[in-house]
Amino acid sequence: MWPQWSRILEGLGRMRLGIRPRTRMVVGDPAAPDARGGTEWQEFLTAETLYEVWGPLEGSPWEPFHAIPLFAALDRLPRERVGPTNPDKLDLQAPLDLRATGTLVSWSLPSHARPGAPPPPWIDPSTWIVLDLPGRAAVEAAAWLVTGAGVQPVCTFDHWPHPRGLLRPEHILAELLRWASTLAAARGRIAGDAPPLWICDCERLGSREGSPGEFDNRYFLDDSLLPGPGYLIRAGIRRVVYLASEGSDIPVLDLEGCFSDLLAAGLPVDYALISDPSFELRPFAAPPVPRRPKASSFRRSAAGGFGTEVPEPSSGGGGG
Repeated sequence: MWPQWSRILEGLGRMRLGIRPRTRMVVGDPAAPDARGGTEWQEFLTAETLYEVWGPLEGSPWEPFHAIPLFAALDRLPRERVGPTNPDKLDLQAPLDLRATGTLVSWSLPSHARPGAPPPPWIDPSTWIVLDLPGRAAVEAAAWLVTGAGVQPVCTFDHWPHPRGLLRPEHILAELLRWASTLAAARGRIAGDAPPLWICDCERLGSREGSPGEFDNRYFLDDSLLPGPGYLIRAGIRRVVYLASEGSDIPVLDLEGCFSDLLAAGLPVDYALISDPSFELRPFAAPPVPRRPKASSFRRSAAGGFGTEVPEPSSGGGGG
């Protein structure tokens, strides 16, 4: 067993994800078919099988950056309440308090960025692609690039699901199941020198801090998920392309420092908009002082990744 898996599993033994009989979290639709129209998604109902099909090739230099927590959570959920996304029931699957959490119900990809469409012309083995879209859309767009361009997927979903989570990673988990059999069919066409695709949820920073009793599973991409300039250069990377949605931050705050460091090391960083059918590359200009997330504002889990319950305020203290 991979040592990192052992550490996660040991932490899970001590951890409560908060999935209680009263709340009974449902992931996707257990009766829905996958993207291929069948039930092959059921072959990926264990953490390790789903993790492997959505990860880079074995022995790849990108293996250490493939995040475990969301996949590991799959083994803590009742099988009868887990399934792929049902596109016909997206609104019904969304929790009533979705607007309060700042999480989008859905985000539709344009037809030129869906599985079956031609991939961007600039993808080659020397390119590190960072795909940063709202959760479900990021997964579907990743399926498009893996199947169409033969890139190596690397997931960065470094948090845990919870019925009272500020973010709703269970929707991402359902989408991963929806496309799992599609990726499984394409993996044999991924070459050993295929470029890496970082799959990111652009809503990972959340829109607010949690209140007592909520589960704060906001997270940011830290050094454990972001290779440095030296690592990228040794792995044959010569440029970076950030693929994002129009109207979003370019890039999301937690990537400013990373991209600035890459530029300082001589690696060009460009960005393209998913809404642009030509996927025209535009240069990223590093800000004079890159922003970085305040690490103390995020709640790390004892099992790895991010996500803990927000405690009630202490009843102690002065006052006279």
